[in-house]
This record gives sequence, C-alpha cells and structure tokens, in this order.
Amino acid sequence: MNDLISIVSGILVLILILLMAYFASRFLGKNYMRSIGNGHMRIIDQFAIGQDRSLLILKIKEKYYLIGSAPGGIQMLTELEGEFEEQDRVGTSGSESFAQYIKRYRDQLEKGKDHSK
Repeated sequence: MNDLISIVSGILVLILILLMAYFASRFLGKNYMRSIGNGHMRIIDQFAIGQDRSLLILKIKEKYYLIGSAPGGIQMLTELEGEFEEQDRVGTSGSESFAQYIKRYRDQLEKGKDHSK
C-alpha cells in the first residue's frame, strides 16, 4: 500500500512540476515581449507565416514598418502609413489583430490608387 501511495504522489509531483514550468515559461515569454519595446523601437504585432518565418509590424520612433523575418535574415518589406495600436498580448489572438492591420493597410493603398486616377 505504501508503494502505491509513493508512486501516486511521485506522479502528482511530476505533473505539478510540469504545470509550473509551462506557466512560468508562458509568463516569462509574455513579459520578455513587453520588455523588448522599451526604447525607440517597439514590436507592435507579429504573425507567424511558417515554422521559422514571420511578419512583424515594427514602430521606430513615429514610423511603422512591415518586416519579414526568416532564417536567411530580416528584410524591411514596406513602410506603413497610419497609426497602429499595440495589442496586449495576454489573452488576445495575434493573427486576428495582424489581419486587421494588413486589411487596413490594403484599404489605405486602394484609396491612394483611386485618388491618383
């Protein structure tokens, strides 16, 4: 009987350690992303488009840039116009907010093309 109790308690302790490690890594990851943007450069949003590839909206001083990141390097794709609000990463889906940014940028581009005709 003591063997069964020690096995069950060992399994419960292992599960507790794994859960604590999971929540600690999520907490530290979110706080790390917030601390990245304390200077003149800030990541407003990011969207993973592949295993090691992502798109980022980056704010440098008062300008916004769309940046592509891949294992081969980082490349500025375009300068964005307009204002973008930084999303609180806790409990929000980054893909929805990023899709809204891209849709708004496309709409701005289309408006600019209509005025030039």
